[in-house]
Order: sequence, then C-alpha cells, then structure tokens
Amino acid sequence: MPIPHPRYPYTRFIAEGAPETPGLYALWEGDELVYLGRASAEATIRSRLLEHLGGTFCPQATHYSWELTLQAAAREAELLGEFRRQFGRLPRHNGARG
Repeated sequence: MPIPHPRYPYTRFIAEGAPETPGLYALWEGDELVYLGRASAEATIRSRLLEHLGGTFCPQATHYSWELTLQAAAREAELLGEFRRQFGRLPRHNGARG
C-alpha cells in the first residue's frame, strides 16, 4: 500500500507513540486497508488514532501506519484515487463516511 511506514499494532500503548504532527494515517484489518484519514496541526496523527481506538468506528482495526506530510489533503486524494483505481472502490470505512 502507498504509505511506506511499517504497520504498528493498533493498541493504546503503541498509538501513544504516534507523531503529534499533521499527516495521514491508515487503519488496517489484517492485510486490508479499511480507512485512510488525515490529521492536522490541531488534530494530530496521534490524537486521531487515539480518538478512533475503542470506539465504534473501525472496531476491528488491528494495525495502523502513518505518513508525515504538510499537504495532507492533496496526498489523501492521491492515495484514495490510487486505491480506487486498483480496487474499484474506496477503503471500506472511507466509503461509509462518504
């Protein structure tokens, strides 16, 4: 998948080590990318990951990855477009959110 960082187990302890910066983050269920989201200076990669943990959104997520970028909206659009071209759809939970 396009985010080159390794996948980390999606636990509170490990997510607390995610960057406190803007960028993109991806949630995975096993080998399936189920959500690609973006973070800002106010809602950082770490805070977004922790916000999703334990909630009803992507409750089966097993891993996460992230990418630092100051052009999060453009990079998100690029990666979602790439995913749609490859699979003919958006990641499962991106489609659920519109």
